[in-house]
Amino acid sequence: MDSKGERLLAAATAPVAAPLPQALRGRWRLSFDPQRLRLREEAMEILEKAEVGSFSPSGCLEEYQARPEIFRSFALRQDLHCLVEASPGFLEVYEQLLLTVLLPWLKELKSATQKRAQFWYQYPPTLRVQPGRSREFKRPHRDAEYGHQIGELNCWMPLTDYNLTQTTLWVESEPDRGDYEPLDISYGQIGIFHGTLCRHHVPQNSSDFTRVSMDFRIGLGEYFDPSWQLDGVKHVHGRREIWL
Repeated sequence: MDSKGERLLAAATAPVAAPLPQALRGRWRLSFDPQRLRLREEAMEILEKAEVGSFSPSGCLEEYQARPEIFRSFALRQDLHCLVEASPGFLEVYEQLLLTVLLPWLKELKSATQKRAQFWYQYPPTLRVQPGRSREFKRPHRDAEYGHQIGELNCWMPLTDYNLTQTTLWVESEPDRGDYEPLDISYGQIGIFHGTLCRHHVPQNSSDFTRVSMDFRIGLGEYFDPSWQLDGVKHVHGRREIWL
């Protein structure tokens, strides 16, 4: 059965943008130096202030004792979003990741001959917490349901150790293929994919450890329409424009 977002999308006008080339609709893995870009530590500072759980005596992020409803509750996720938005240290490292790792790589991928490239990146990014031994999951979906455009790429990165949580995002290789495969990545790596059309989901976390991840989207220049919005969606991500 179609979701509300799919029904809204069927009735909406399309963004005014050039079609995204097939070469930019793939799936990639990118690495960064977690000792230089300390997103995990910055996220721990946010969770220390958040009323979504508490740290165990070990102080380990994977042993963060999250409230069971955090993965599903819109109110709790909004509280966490507000804390992320008010965390200059976290946001500074996030933008360093974009400026020194992701966007230069995307510029090269988009066009090796282009002198300048325009991007629109989500600001702030989304921080997600999935408690261990939980039945909560995220159903298969494509981000077009939530008002995202074909000219955007998804970036997903774990902040916890995949060897411990054994829980990750599953993504299909092409739209409607249904051949879901796990993003087999850990902290220090970023999974990049075309999540607007390729469905993805998160299964239950059956481990004893909490999974924490960060995700965001990047609009690619002429393939993205910053003035377009899907009428009827509850939440629209903020974004910033940059030229490289």
